[in-house]
Amino acid sequence: MKPPPYVLSQGVLATIGNALSQAFNVGIGTSHEAIKPQHEARPHVPSVRQRSKAQRPNEGHARTIVEGRWGMCEFTSKCANIIQSWNPAVLGLLDSLPYDEEVVVWGRRWIVKTSTLGERHGCGVYACEDIIVEDSASCRREGPTLFPYDGPIYKRRHWNMILTQHPEWKTFALEMDTFAGSIRRHSDGRVIDGDPICSGNIAGFINSTVGTRPKRRVNCEWVFVEGPPPAPYGQTYHEDHCLVIATRTIKSGDELFAHYEWS
Repeated sequence: MKPPPYVLSQGVLATIGNALSQAFNVGIGTSHEAIKPQHEARPHVPSVRQRSKAQRPNEGHARTIVEGRWGMCEFTSKCANIIQSWNPAVLGLLDSLPYDEEVVVWGRRWIVKTSTLGERHGCGVYACEDIIVEDSASCRREGPTLFPYDGPIYKRRHWNMILTQHPEWKTFALEMDTFAGSIRRHSDGRVIDGDPICSGNIAGFINSTVGTRPKRRVNCEWVFVEGPPPAPYGQTYHEDHCLVIATRTIKSGDELFAHYEWS
């Protein structure tokens, strides 16, 4: 008579199975994902700096390409978010500005041609009609509005950031708030024009009297205005803009001159 086969109990089988699973990291009758380590690691808590970076995932990868006077210019990081775009139609200006031809801008006739300062100064803006300014109005900086400046308006500190990536843009930059009585700090001053100049930006062709020989007389200046321009020129909301106003009587044929410092 043969002895009865030795049958392992369920408790012994469970013990052997646990030993094998620990030795080979393989579970019996369970999936690999169901096995948990004996000592779980502490959860990683990001620092304040790491959390701030995680909230701005695209800042380091921001990229903007604009067509400038010297070709395509690429801006990255914070500069890509600072670069502004604009539309001349928002301020009621022309899409393109012809040379040596009369154009009507905001109800007045103008012509853009070679400046009286010489060819090296480029073009200038000439009045095609008389614009009378009362003496009292010129003293209060409330002369007749000629036309708006059409283009981006940058804060000084933002403009300095732009120049770190494309220094050549300073060639056509001019500083606002340089008139007598301005109390703005240099870092908060506004910078306009620059490169590229919008095709309909007639204000970009006004030359400065600084360093001219013989000294030219100022007959207009830029004024910063908060809010949209008057109708019918600004039907679309515009946060703020710059207007060119006359500071003295301008005769037909006179070139416009303003006092401003180059960046």
